[in-house]
Amino acid sequence: MAFSSYPHAITQSIQEINTIYSDTIIKPPDRNKTHGSISKHLVVDSRDRDYQKYPSSSAYRIEIPQEWKDITSLELTLAQIPNTFYNISEGNNSFYISDVMGNISVFDIPEGQYTNKSLLDALNGKYGDIFQTFPCKLNFKQDPITLKLRIQSNRANNADFVYNINYIVTDNCRPCKVNNIDKSIGFLNNQYQSTMVDLSYIHVTAGNITSTGTLSDQDYPVYKLVADPVSMGISVDFTSTFYVDDYFILKDPISGTQYYCQVYEIRNDKTILFEEINGLDPTVIGTGYIFQNMSVLMSPNIYNIQNKPYVILKIKEANILNSIGAANNAYTIIPLLNLENTIINQATIPSHGVIKYFNPPQPKMYWMDIEFLNFDGSPFNFRGQENMLMFTVTMLNQPGKYNNYVDSN
Repeated sequence: MAFSSYPHAITQSIQEINTIYSDTIIKPPDRNKTHGSISKHLVVDSRDRDYQKYPSSSAYRIEIPQEWKDITSLELTLAQIPNTFYNISEGNNSFYISDVMGNISVFDIPEGQYTNKSLLDALNGKYGDIFQTFPCKLNFKQDPITLKLRIQSNRANNADFVYNINYIVTDNCRPCKVNNIDKSIGFLNNQYQSTMVDLSYIHVTAGNITSTGTLSDQDYPVYKLVADPVSMGISVDFTSTFYVDDYFILKDPISGTQYYCQVYEIRNDKTILFEEINGLDPTVIGTGYIFQNMSVLMSPNIYNIQNKPYVILKIKEANILNSIGAANNAYTIIPLLNLENTIINQATIPSHGVIKYFNPPQPKMYWMDIEFLNFDGSPFNFRGQENMLMFTVTMLNQPGKYNNYVDSN
């Protein structure tokens, strides 16, 4: 008989089990964070305003859909702003001119959103003769080299014209009450005297004015004029004297009849094609110095009506900008980039963002007051169009709302 080695035989047959009770214990949920921040997205659409209280989409209040507290920042992340800006409006559409010193005429340019070309077209009568009552015919052109505005007159009254009036711009006058177009077309708030251009030396031989047998795009007969190459020792150069569409007057040295003309095409130094706009036949003009003098005025500054406008966005208590103008205490400036809608998103917002930080945090936000302004502080005119803004609102987590929080007070 074999005997076991007690007590080792007993311990070898017993299997040891390590009991882990943590797998069966029901744990409480993790504590909610009672610090840090959370973000919400707020869409502000002008169509959601109270139209009775806020008839214009340039100034309105939007109610916040829920109660937000402890706001630490307000960031613009998306916007859709219609470009309804009129670069010629009631504030800058008056054109002051006089045929003699002191006899000032005021002509209003129709309101609108103009390009450089379309404003010149308007001044030149394409959409109606603005200067119909002015005694002289005027031609407006942009110099292709200097880009300045050139105003030319046929000097029908035998006098140089005077552009603009002298006035003083004060802080109480933005824009000035004279509503002057001067700065928009390259001038300042000063009076400008045009300069006479001497054409009396140009000699034309009888028979050198001929009919082309064609009509212009304005249905006027087109004539060809060839001047003598040199007159009074001066070389004739129509290419440096005239611009296309300039007005001038020819006077028959024998009969004294005056012919009102407009340059149709400049062929070379001594040859032009022109229209006679009063229905007379200039081919009968005799030999002589038949050109009457004209007047020209060049703006001191570049003519550019197409500068990109911008709109000032003001949000109450969210002031970021500093300025001596209307942008002071504004939230941001939004450039109007094209002729339709300006879209603001991550691709167009500056890399640093448009963020207003609140320190200490803003206690509560029940509504948002939105205001859009022009550069001079006047309300931006959306002309019946609406706008949309989207913000990211960042807030502190509020410990009083979470479990596992013991108020020590």
